Amino acid sequence: MSVRRLVIAAALAAALAPTALAAEPFKVSLDQTVSLALSHPAASVALGNATVADVTVSDANTLLITGKAFGTTNLLVMDRNGQTILQTQLVVAADNVGQLTIYRGNGTNTYSCVEKCRPAPVVGDAADFYSNTMGTIQSKAATAAGGKQ
Repeated sequence: MSVRRLVIAAALAAALAPTALAAEPFKVSLDQTVSLALSHPAASVALGNATVADVTVSDANTLLITGKAFGTTNLLVMDRNGQTILQTQLVVAADNVGQLTIYRGNGTNTYSCVEKCRPAPVVGDAADFYSNTMGTIQSKAATAAGGKQ
């Protein structure tokens, strides 16, 4: 977890009161999970758009937030008395560390360049690049699971 995410999570956790409204959006990187500590036990959690992010309740005081697609949604957490514990905007953005994006005409091709650049498609990449790469990934997963290629 980056220092920035830790600082954001700590600031949110420190500022949370039974009727807390977060002024700054909570930022999560695409395809990453961040832990969010609550100051009070949560009884219900509502997420505005489940295609943008996913929230899992780890325990009554801890949420796990995963960025699923680029975009913005909102998160509402309430206690057992129906009081708002947290209300904030969630922003899912790219974590560009070790990432290369090649622009070709109107499309993009994204690569992960940790040791060597390899295709790592993200939502918004050119349809043929995305489909071809995902097909290769799914074929490899099926082979590993004992299926046919």
